[in-house]
Amino acid sequence: MAPFSFPARSLQEFATVLRNLEDERIRMIENASEVLITPLEKFRKEQIGAAKEAKKKYDKETEKYCGILEKHLNLSSKKKESQLQEADSQVDLVRQHFYEVSLEYVFKVQEVQERKMFEFVEPLLAFLQGLFTFYHHGYELAKDFGDFKTQLTISIQNTRNRFEGTRSEVESLMKKMKENPLEHKTISPYTMEGYLYVQEKRHFGTSWVKHYCTYQRDSKQITMVPFDQKSGGKGGEDESVTLKSCTRRKTDSIEKRFCFDVEAVDRGNLDPEMDVYTRRYHVNTKAEVEVMHLQAKERQRLAGEHQKLGETHGADSSSQTSGGTLDLELLASRPVKQS
Repeated sequence: MAPFSFPARSLQEFATVLRNLEDERIRMIENASEVLITPLEKFRKEQIGAAKEAKKKYDKETEKYCGILEKHLNLSSKKKESQLQEADSQVDLVRQHFYEVSLEYVFKVQEVQERKMFEFVEPLLAFLQGLFTFYHHGYELAKDFGDFKTQLTISIQNTRNRFEGTRSEVESLMKKMKENPLEHKTISPYTMEGYLYVQEKRHFGTSWVKHYCTYQRDSKQITMVPFDQKSGGKGGEDESVTLKSCTRRKTDSIEKRFCFDVEAVDRGNLDPEMDVYTRRYHVNTKAEVEVMHLQAKERQRLAGEHQKLGETHGADSSSQTSGGTLDLELLASRPVKQS
């Protein structure tokens, strides 16, 4: 099992097992109504209900029998013999009916006790059988899952061992990259890349629009893509021009710092009176500025132009106030203080 494929494979296997187990559980719950609830409901209504009715009838006859006995005992001995015989006959009749009702009640209670052994216990047994079937199904699933579980356990252990084995190496490499980032930089096809703000004219003034820009020194090609931070990234079409000159603005000619004008070969400039500047105190962090600076220096070092860069940098220091034509690569590589 490939180290990067077993998480997805394992999730699929887990889902299959859980889905099968859940299907069996739902089937068990649905069968519970047929094998348990319906028979118990029938037993309650037909048997226990009939026993309750027999109990009510027995209580009624008991009350009637006790009442007529009490009435019979209160008869006066001065009554005629015929009246006493009639009272005795009435008591015998009520007593006989009471005995019959009593026997029916006792019979019904006995019947409920006997029926309870099969009409009540049997549905419970059927439900438990379904429950055991559910557990057995889970056992079979676990049994079928055993081989994959063993394979997955081995893969997890191997992955953990690889992680522990390479962790120290990764930490050591990370430390080296922090100490000397130039040796570990990825060579980019661009001489420079980063974020710039472009001053564009509006109906009622100007507006600074953020762009993601790339520059290739050999072809002097500048590519700009509008960048909207709120929408989560780039937006709009790329705009590419060939650089003719890059002139730093005088410090007293514009309110923003680190501004410069870019003149294209095919046009007088990118837009009428358009300025490009890096708002490092608002947009680019100090780390981003240093990265751009390091990237530019590394490419110049690889090209063997350290000496030329030093000479040009010296000339640029004298032209910062007067505002001369600059190399765009040198402009971005100048260390910038965070405002």
